[in-house]
Amino acid sequence: MVGKKSAFATEIRAYIKNCCFLGIGLTEIFREIYLIYGHGELSYASVTRWCKKFASGLMSLQDAPCGHRKKTATNPEMIEKVRKMVSTDARFTVREIARKVGNSIGAVHSILIKHLKMNKISARWIPHSLTEDQKRIRVKTAKSLLKMYPKYVSRSFANIVTGDETWVHFYEPNRKHENKIWLQNT
Repeated sequence: MVGKKSAFATEIRAYIKNCCFLGIGLTEIFREIYLIYGHGELSYASVTRWCKKFASGLMSLQDAPCGHRKKTATNPEMIEKVRKMVSTDARFTVREIARKVGNSIGAVHSILIKHLKMNKISARWIPHSLTEDQKRIRVKTAKSLLKMYPKYVSRSFANIVTGDETWVHFYEPNRKHENKIWLQNT
């Protein structure tokens, strides 16, 4: 049985432990397990390995605890670092972010996709937000238009043509991947 733990693992190990202490041979133990539990529950190599463990003084029937490392790659602090990096410049590549925050490329990619729910999209033309000065100029212009027509007549305003300016910065990338930015899914 490769890679899969038997549902009867504890029972089988207890049986192996008792048979080893009684001095029964490995072949006989394996044959009896095969007769009781059927084919594929435990290999001969596993019977041998458990007999050696019990002979060396191991009394526990459970597997040794795994030495899993604490997950530090995707902790809240690291997620916040990556979020701040992307908010400062959405053109950073995963490799650049990983190098700057001190994490692996795979972990940073996982943070961007799974935790921050971001995608890398092509962005040749990027709309830009108005600054406070630009907003103030727009309000000033609108107020001057209202002063031009002190008595509100709907016909007069119908003759004014207005338009919304869109400020767009053009960015010419050297390579295609430089043309992409991280954008949060909505």
